[in-house]
Amino acid sequence: MIARAFLLYVALIMLPDLSIYQHSISKCSWRWKMAWWMQTFAMMAYTCWLALEPDFTPHQQTSLNIYLFIMGVYVIPKVLIALCGAIGSLARMMVHSRRNWGIPLGGVLAALSVYVTIYGSTIGFNKFEVNRVEFTSSRLPKDFDGYRIVLFSDAHVGSFTGNSRKVLVDAVDSMLALKPDAIFFLGDIQNTRPEEMEEHVPTLSRLKASDGVYSVMGNHDYSKYMGGTMEEKLAEEEKTKKYQRDMGWKLLLNEHVSIHHGNDSIVVAGLKGNEQWGVERDVANYGNAIAGIAPGAFTIMLAHNPKHWRTSIVPYVDAPLTISGHTHGGQIRLFGLSTTTFGFTEDYGMYELEGKKLYVTAGLGALIPLRFNVTGEVVLLTLHKE
Repeated sequence: MIARAFLLYVALIMLPDLSIYQHSISKCSWRWKMAWWMQTFAMMAYTCWLALEPDFTPHQQTSLNIYLFIMGVYVIPKVLIALCGAIGSLARMMVHSRRNWGIPLGGVLAALSVYVTIYGSTIGFNKFEVNRVEFTSSRLPKDFDGYRIVLFSDAHVGSFTGNSRKVLVDAVDSMLALKPDAIFFLGDIQNTRPEEMEEHVPTLSRLKASDGVYSVMGNHDYSKYMGGTMEEKLAEEEKTKKYQRDMGWKLLLNEHVSIHHGNDSIVVAGLKGNEQWGVERDVANYGNAIAGIAPGAFTIMLAHNPKHWRTSIVPYVDAPLTISGHTHGGQIRLFGLSTTTFGFTEDYGMYELEGKKLYVTAGLGALIPLRFNVTGEVVLLTLHKE
């Protein structure tokens, strides 16, 4: 993670420190100057050490989590103060003002960064909610009226360590208490490697539903975030698949299954979740996923990335309902905007286009254990015949 944006992290650390040094610290004693550059070089050394990690994130993420916490409560506030101060200085020259209003604004934004980081990485990440969603369609077979599906996505179990383990346990208890007819998992069960799942298998294996548990792979469940040779990466991917199958989950890899109730049935189709461009293996293929489905069959598509809905499903697949995850709802939402607002047309909630609907869940966990105004969720989706 650090290695892939190393220069950005260096800039975030060095540039504000240079600016603040020039405007304030350079006038202080040599002791203050030495202390200032010592903290800068310590943060740089921490960054270089994490950049040597061959995987996207360390298997034990504590060191990375501490680093990101320091970034949120110390480095980013300095960036905001320096940036707002520079903009304010430019504005002061343009309007011939005596006061640099960017400095107090930077102070407010810096305090907000500290609050969001502390709250989001403690209380915000360590809670979840059960949300109830209704879906109505005239095409739904009558025997599936009132059918109850539990949805959860983006477990990222490697982030549920220490006291956070209880969040995953409580989420499983809540899902079972809902007594669903089926459970759908929308991908990203891990952060980087399948070894993260070992301690959580007993918890996740408890998930049962009368019609089974169905899952798809997310981008983090493939090898794009792993180091090593291609053979090693492929072996790790197979472990991820095996863990899910050993837990009794039906893993859908560009394929579909039918669920029967009485004289009626619905189809559940799952897309693969590797979004790497130019990679021919394991890419999402809607054609393979729906091959053999009878015309007019009520189909639910499971697609980890909601972008597949507009590009592939709405134009080409006769599926009244698609369910996705991936976005985490943005994880941070301020002033009505989240970190995914501009990157995704559909990032959280229910959407409709050309008579087809998409529900995007905010997910349960996250690679970076921080949530602010976007609580992790388990969803009870109830189907109704119109």
